[in-house]
Amino acid sequence: MPAAFESCVHAHGRVRTVTPKSGTYIHVCFKDGKSYAGEVHHKKAALSSASRDTRHRKKGKVGL
Repeated sequence: MPAAFESCVHAHGRVRTVTPKSGTYIHVCFKDGKSYAGEVHHKKAALSSASRDTRHRKKGKVGL
């Protein structure tokens, strides 16, 4: 994160999340009438229900 943003956060500035485009977001800190932008982040794609089911399935014994 940028140094100015980090120092604003440590000085108890208000942090808000801004979504400039679909799929991205930026944390912005506001302190004493000034704003300090953090890094641009990209949202992770949502998992489909099929992949969610396979991730949480327990592995059983194979071929008994």
